[in-house]
Amino acid sequence: MMEFNFVAIILGGLLYMAFGAFYYSPILFGKKWAVLNNVDLKEAGAKPFVSAIAVAFLNSILMATLVELTSTETVSGAVVLGLIVSAILSFSYFKNMMFGMMKKSVFLIAIGDHVIILTILSILHTMF
Repeated sequence: MMEFNFVAIILGGLLYMAFGAFYYSPILFGKKWAVLNNVDLKEAGAKPFVSAIAVAFLNSILMATLVELTSTETVSGAVVLGLIVSAILSFSYFKNMMFGMMKKSVFLIAIGDHVIILTILSILHTMF
């Protein structure tokens, strides 16, 4: 039976949200991402942000599950796991880009976000 550390899951969800807020802030990629996607976040309402919160905690739970199922115990193992999960996601985004569903710059912004945060979540759940 799998055992979850709920403190780590909550911390992971909060970390995911904080990182996303920074990554997509005007300081980093927020303005460029919004322009590339023709998005005005002031008019978006609460729905995308509520969805982002749900995704943050769901991804924390899923990464905790993968860490447990793969018996990952070291930071280096956690980095490899995070990069493998990120690669799967990145290849899916790449396919979408190749079919014209997203611009190359949007692809690069999106995968950068996922590679970093999924690797961090993997390390977090391995250390707990």
